[in-house]
Amino acid sequence: MKNTLFVSWPVVFLVVALGLSVFAWWQSTSLEQFSVERTQQELQSRARLFSIEAARLIRNRDLSALQKFFMMEGKATGTRMTLIDNSGKIIADSDENPANMDNHRRRPEIAEAISAFNQGETTFSTIRHSATSGQRMIYCAMPLAVEGENYVLRTAFSIHEIDRIVRKARIDVVWAVVVTILIAAGIGYFLFQTVTQPIRALRSASAKIAAGDLDAKLPVPEHGAIRELGDSVSRMAEELKARIDEISREKNERDAIFAALSEGVIVLDAAGVIIDTNRAARRIFQIHGDPRNRQAAALLRNEALDDFLKQLRKTGNPAEAEFTFPLPEGDKQLRVRGCPLRWNEDTRQGILLVFYDMTQLRKLENFRRDFVANVSHEIKTPLTVIRGAVETLQDGALDEPEHARRFLEIIATHSERLNSLVQDILSLSQLECRALGEECELENAALSLVIGSAVKLEEPRAEEAGIRLVTEIVDDPPVRIDPQLMEQAIVNLIDNAIKHSGEKNEVKIRLHSESGFAILEVIDHGCGIGSAHLERLFERFYRVDKARSRKAGGTGLGLAIVKHIMQLHHGSAEVKSRPGEGSTFSLKLPVASS
Repeated sequence: MKNTLFVSWPVVFLVVALGLSVFAWWQSTSLEQFSVERTQQELQSRARLFSIEAARLIRNRDLSALQKFFMMEGKATGTRMTLIDNSGKIIADSDENPANMDNHRRRPEIAEAISAFNQGETTFSTIRHSATSGQRMIYCAMPLAVEGENYVLRTAFSIHEIDRIVRKARIDVVWAVVVTILIAAGIGYFLFQTVTQPIRALRSASAKIAAGDLDAKLPVPEHGAIRELGDSVSRMAEELKARIDEISREKNERDAIFAALSEGVIVLDAAGVIIDTNRAARRIFQIHGDPRNRQAAALLRNEALDDFLKQLRKTGNPAEAEFTFPLPEGDKQLRVRGCPLRWNEDTRQGILLVFYDMTQLRKLENFRRDFVANVSHEIKTPLTVIRGAVETLQDGALDEPEHARRFLEIIATHSERLNSLVQDILSLSQLECRALGEECELENAALSLVIGSAVKLEEPRAEEAGIRLVTEIVDDPPVRIDPQLMEQAIVNLIDNAIKHSGEKNEVKIRLHSESGFAILEVIDHGCGIGSAHLERLFERFYRVDKARSRKAGGTGLGLAIVKHIMQLHHGSAEVKSRPGEGSTFSLKLPVASS
């Protein structure tokens, strides 16, 4: 944008200069007109005076005296005088010999004068260029009647001097205009340098501040009104910077708190459009990209939540509810607390939604309930059998040695089952405590040695069941393990395989490495497991065939213990199986770095 101050001052001077020029030009024209009118009046007066003597000399037929009179008076007054008869012939002339002059009948002033005389006018004046003198002349013609003959007495005067004076005046006017324009330009440039340059510097610095450069230095002149303006703008910039720093600090603190919340937070406007979300909310609802300016109803797609928001807007009071949200990774149980937001005292402008992920908590509650129910059931069954055997013994079976021995064996078997159940529960509890507490103390060891120890422990049980244990060590990379816990995990897998392999079969224990992991596989050739049970196989007390598992003497915690042991070793436990094709349980451990 052009500097208006720089443009306006020269324009003002230019307008003034042009106005003065027009006025001066008009004055010169008026002066020229006034001079011409005065000359015309003088010529008319002279013509009247000359006409008296000219008429006398014409009546006397003294043309020679008439010519001398015209020449003498023309020289004395500086006026050219010419006497023309009605045919246009020159009778006498003050400047030229009449015999040498052509007919003047067609001269404009003569022709116009004769026409004017015929209409009753006494004089006629005109201005034209004279072919004889080569100058602009003013002519005044008047009729002269002598003894019945009509003559025209013409007086003329050169206006060359008037033209020279007017021309000089107009040249002076032109120079005055040029000088005035130059002076106006100089004054404008001076004003631009002394006044507008500091303002332009202030404007440039202010533009930098407006663009975000709050450290830009404002140039303040040493004196004048602009110094006060600079001081005011500088103070405003400092206050603005301090205010923006305060707002930025508060915003950063709010954003940090907002982002650090583990609860999902969504802020809506009055129309249900998302204003802001935190990282936890985007993670909970698996939102990719920026969800702002999108409708919450279209993004979350939950009818129960829509009803909750309608009720919240209707009542205007904080409320809580719990909903199930179907998501691609699975259903989530979320508890939401809604609170209306007010940006002023009169109007509810938006809604704050805080989401608590209750999925894991509800799973744990269900798990705790199922665990208590399973433990109670597992304990109740052997206790019922033991109590029945004891009551039978008390009722008289104790006196019958064969019956007494059989009931005592029942009591011993179920007591052992209770003891195994309690031991497994205690082991599982200890593993969970170690997982929540300090890191498990691990050491570099060869997994083949632990496999050998576990196989020796299970050989008596395998021989009793008619199962052959086969060990295949393809590769034995070093791993960091707790040998005792790892041995327990392997024993549980071998024991599980023996129980489900059937008679006269084999169980293979295979160790190899793959992609930086040591992989131990326990392979049986039993009845196999359906795919519907594979995901839950490592849950506590989960049994594929409950009747068969209890008959085999299992507690239902063996595979759960294996899973927790592998978690302590930063490994994993997996199973692959098909009905009728046996099962393969795999333990995957990271190879120890050398």
